[in-house]
Amino acid sequence: MVAQAETPAVNGMRQALREARTAEAMHREAMLALRDSKSLRLQVLKSDLAAAIAASPEAQRHFDIALSPGDPPKLWIDAISFVEMEPDFRTYRLVQDTSQGRETLFESPDRAEMLEQTKRLMAHRIISRERQIAGTGPMPQIGAAYSTGAIVLAWLAGLALGMLALLSAAIYLKIL
Repeated sequence: MVAQAETPAVNGMRQALREARTAEAMHREAMLALRDSKSLRLQVLKSDLAAAIAASPEAQRHFDIALSPGDPPKLWIDAISFVEMEPDFRTYRLVQDTSQGRETLFESPDRAEMLEQTKRLMAHRIISRERQIAGTGPMPQIGAAYSTGAIVLAWLAGLALGMLALLSAAIYLKIL
């Protein structure tokens, strides 16, 4: 078998593919490093928040913060609030899901500022939940008192329906 000599066009295409694959690999590595840096920053914020929650019995009852992986990773404060690193990998963004969509509550590149704003949000949530619990006690029972007129009307309606049923049965059985 005779080996064919590679033409410059074939050799150039192989080189271009090799360069494209190398560039793609470098891009993928950069994206993974960026996602990892976002996760690490959120992990540090989570540690700060965990210390603040541990210092407060009320916060311990209401909050269980969790870091969820993904793109972008999110630090969940409660069921509707989270912190993410957006629009860049250095900016913390506190977001709340509402019925109208997502609402950005606070945004800052400073972790200390984000920590304070998040603690403030958590304090407001605790107060709101306590107020909601205090306002939703057992409903008072309303007595089932009926007026005499309502009882007489119900009796007359029953009597009339009974007589109508007997009349219908008599006609059906050809007694009348």
